[in-house]
Amino acid sequence: MAIKRLLFIHGNLDVPASFDALLPLLPPAKTLCIDLEADFNAWDAVVPVTVRTVAERVAQAYRIGPDDILIGHSMGGWIAAHVKELTGSVVIQLSSWTDPRKIKSPLRRLDLIRPIINSGVVQHPFCIRVAKRLYPFRQSRARIQAALDRVQHMNPAYMIWQYELIFSTVPPLAVLPDLRIHDRRDPVISPPDEPFVNVPGKHKIHATNAPGVANAISEFIQTQRQFGQPAT
Repeated sequence: MAIKRLLFIHGNLDVPASFDALLPLLPPAKTLCIDLEADFNAWDAVVPVTVRTVAERVAQAYRIGPDDILIGHSMGGWIAAHVKELTGSVVIQLSSWTDPRKIKSPLRRLDLIRPIINSGVVQHPFCIRVAKRLYPFRQSRARIQAALDRVQHMNPAYMIWQYELIFSTVPPLAVLPDLRIHDRRDPVISPPDEPFVNVPGKHKIHATNAPGVANAISEFIQTQRQFGQPAT
């Protein structure tokens, strides 16, 4: 299996830098960390937002093909799975899903999410301070606190765009990811019903346990090189 590129897609309200701890631990390859906020800023407002339309945009913008490997965390893995359907690329999901019912969210209705975000309450400095104080995982606390600072100044329209692509209804996937890496104790996304590699580290496993994630990815890539083709 000849790898053209490793492309990384970050999760909800996150940034490309979330992969900084993981990148140096992976096999040598040309890498690209996709910035979804840049894609949002280039988005045609008349195009409906679903994970399918976002995947089409990502596939075209980055010229993704079957020799590329996409590594997506959480929401990024959801996007990557749909890019695979369009391009035949290899997909590795980190703490992600192919069945939206796996998302542990008490609120899924976009007609309620939109006004809550537009009200400004989720970006209020008090709420940001509380979220920082309550975040329990020491290994990723500094990065999460920096991300929360960024959320405070994030364009609300971009926040809504992300929840639209997460919760908008789309047909079930016909092609599944090649590898799933998940912590069975993930408090955000329930483990998949399909086989997965269990890596401890809660939801942000690529930040809290980068060596464990890197080992799983490296073993997968080595296996594909031995057999000369991606898994199906």
